[in-house]
Amino acid sequence: MATPPTLDLVDFTCSICREIFENPVSLSCSHNYCRRCLDGLKKSSSSSTTDLTTIPKSEPSPKTATLIYKPKLHEADACFICAICRTEVFGYYDCRDLEADLKTLEAPCSICDRSLVLCELRRHSEKCKPKKKVDVNDLKNILTPNFLKQLSEPQTQALEKARAGENRSTFQCPYCPRANFTIEHLCRHIEKYHLEDNPRRVCPICAAMPWGNKHQKSSNVYEHIIDRHRFDYSTYVNYEQDEEAMLAEAVQKSMLYH
Repeated sequence: MATPPTLDLVDFTCSICREIFENPVSLSCSHNYCRRCLDGLKKSSSSSTTDLTTIPKSEPSPKTATLIYKPKLHEADACFICAICRTEVFGYYDCRDLEADLKTLEAPCSICDRSLVLCELRRHSEKCKPKKKVDVNDLKNILTPNFLKQLSEPQTQALEKARAGENRSTFQCPYCPRANFTIEHLCRHIEKYHLEDNPRRVCPICAAMPWGNKHQKSSNVYEHIIDRHRFDYSTYVNYEQDEEAMLAEAVQKSMLYH
């Protein structure tokens, strides 16, 4: 399937406010503006050297004349000076075709990359703020000795394991550099992007376990994860035990009920 062309927001941007059109209107010279921005283009009667009542009103352009609807002329006696071509025209028209595009076409936010229809994207962009990037110095300022003293024992243990690189809750994709997947989200990611790729990979979940082999490849890593890792290890596994100790404990507990 062909990738849809990228939407050029320049075609949907008012040349006065430099934002996506809001209530777009069109002058007879075929240039479009936001309705609110158009007020700044209105020519005052005191600066006009001609009696406005004697000047014939502008006719719709050939472009608007071919539309299936007949546009209504608003403020027919008001003179506007187009900011683009500097033409003096009388009145303005509703720009229904452009308004329909604003309600149906989508584009991503330049800050958070969320995709929205254009009429919502303008309001979203006014509120969307870039996330502050946390660098190493910020973390050093947070993890002060006083802060560490306030941590509970489980929090302290979790911090020590994180510092030692013992992360067994989220995993990197075995196909690409993307990381921090839970097991469920890792399966979804592989299903969406990598089912056509070579399935012979090292299982990132096995590699993260104390007893795991970081170099052994599974013949089909996706099927391996589905068959062997569809549960939360932190619920069932004691990472301080080796494999033989866990097996012995499992056998001992099973005998209690027989």
